[in-house]
Amino acid sequence: MPLFHSPATPSELLSYLVSCQSYPTTLIVCCPREPFQDALAHHVASVLASGSNSSGEDSPASTPQRHKRAVEALLAAPLYQTAIAKHIRILFVPTVSHLRAYLSVFDPADSKVPPPPNHVPATDSSRTPLLMVYGLLDTHRDTSEWNAQGLSCTVSILVEAAARATYKPVIIEPRGDDGHPNLDTLLSEAVPLLGPNVANQGVWSGRTVSIGRILGRWFRSRDGPLGEGGRLDQT
Repeated sequence: MPLFHSPATPSELLSYLVSCQSYPTTLIVCCPREPFQDALAHHVASVLASGSNSSGEDSPASTPQRHKRAVEALLAAPLYQTAIAKHIRILFVPTVSHLRAYLSVFDPADSKVPPPPNHVPATDSSRTPLLMVYGLLDTHRDTSEWNAQGLSCTVSILVEAAARATYKPVIIEPRGDDGHPNLDTLLSEAVPLLGPNVANQGVWSGRTVSIGRILGRWFRSRDGPLGEGGRLDQT
């Protein structure tokens, strides 16, 4: 079933991909390459800096320690994992229009990313390649598509594209200094039902609907750190 996962930082996302995913999983990042790389570098630097200043009193399951483990796993990835990661298709789309256009013609056969050497297609029917979209909601925010109609249109195109290619669609939003704090807060956020309504002190005029209700038509949600709730490609 399509999955909407709790927000993750760029380093958590890439650490999961390097550790748990391989060809032909596809990742679509909804922003230009440079801002994503800047956010990744900033988060890695901040985690390493906080780790060097840590008193060591954090429990193993604490958020700072979990971030540190994700960064360390990303920086110290074994060579074979890094090689596998090179066969994961990663694309950057700057706008809603680019995202919809790409999804409408999505075809794994068009990928320029070759399979790993001696690649043998998986025969485990319990796992499905992922069509992951990072920042789908954020790319709609502050545009004329930031309403139930616009979000529903994009999400339906994503689900259709994944079904056509026999992939599993997954949405993950950014988390960090400028990202979303947790899944519940994100799902409870209200958006206009139709049209670019005007927000007054954070409150939309006209009828609104929660993001959770919009996505709930297609997706089930999963809370918790990325990867600790099991692999995302498990059916």
